[in-house]
Amino acid sequence: MKSVYLLILCLVFVQPVRSQRTRQPLDEAERQLRDELKKDADFVAVDCWRRAKAKTEDKDTSYRLKAVDAYRQEGEKIKLKMSCGTKEGDPIFSYLTVEKGIASIFIDTSQDDFGPQRVYFYKCSEFEIGVYFNDLKIGRMVFQTIENTDVKGERIVLRCMADKREIIF
Repeated sequence: MKSVYLLILCLVFVQPVRSQRTRQPLDEAERQLRDELKKDADFVAVDCWRRAKAKTEDKDTSYRLKAVDAYRQEGEKIKLKMSCGTKEGDPIFSYLTVEKGIASIFIDTSQDDFGPQRVYFYKCSEFEIGVYFNDLKIGRMVFQTIENTDVKGERIVLRCMADKREIIF
C-alpha cells in the first residue's frame, strides 16, 4: 500500500517538472522582430479580451473602434498591444497594426514554457468588430459582428481572419 502512495506522490510532483521543456531560442529574425515590437513606443496597451476590467472597457472599445476605422479609411494608422496569459500563467503578447487599410497581427509566444515559443505574423484578409461569447446551445465560443457598440454584458473584440484562422484581439 505504501508503494502505491509513493507512486502517486511521484506522479503528482515529478510529472510537472519532467513535462517542462527548456526554452528554445528564437531564430535571429524572430528575435529581432520580438525586440522591435517590444521597443516600439507607438503601441497603445489594451486589456486582454478574456479578462478585461470594467473600468477600462470603454477605453479599450474606443481603441478597437479606431482600429476598424483605420482599416476602412486608408491613411489612418493605429497600433495596439495586448498581453494575455496561458492557463499556466505564461505571457502571450499580441500586437495589432492597422495602416493604409491593411491589418496585421503579431503573436509572441516566446515566453510560453509549454507552447511553441515563436513569433507569428498574420495578415488579415477580413477584419471586423463584434462580440465574442460562449454560445451554450452549440457549446463553443462564437463571434458575432455588431453595428452598434452599445452592447451590454459582452466583450467587444476585433476578429482577424488570416489563412482560414480566426484570431480574436
